[in-house]
Amino acid sequence: MGIEINVSLSTKAAAKLAADKEGIAAFASYYGDPSKKGEKHADEMGQIDLSTTDEWVEISGKGGPLHISGKLVDPKLLQWVDGPVKINVNVISGRKSSSNNILTCDLIDGPLREAQKAPLEVRCSLTSENPQTKTLP
Repeated sequence: MGIEINVSLSTKAAAKLAADKEGIAAFASYYGDPSKKGEKHADEMGQIDLSTTDEWVEISGKGGPLHISGKLVDPKLLQWVDGPVKINVNVISGRKSSSNNILTCDLIDGPLREAQKAPLEVRCSLTSENPQTKTLP
């Protein structure tokens, strides 16, 4: 259930995170479309949430490799899913120097199998840079 990510930073984002001694965090959730058996267990979005809480991972403010393990996925809930398991990962600033997130990063949202094919390159910039982002995989 795990995936590999590489977080890269714009020059301005790298400088700001270094100056503020700030880290980078990611949070991941797993979900799927409900089977007939799982329809009554779907959330308000009509999906089956496969864990009770998001998986949080922190890395240094320099960026680099980040591993999402999938260890919080409850295998028993897979019986309620029809079709592929999907993953959603958001990358943000670590919020140690400020309570606000200062990064805007590419989003991971889609089939887990696609996300597992190769390390995904997530680009992050300062929100003030008004970056163009994309949804991976």
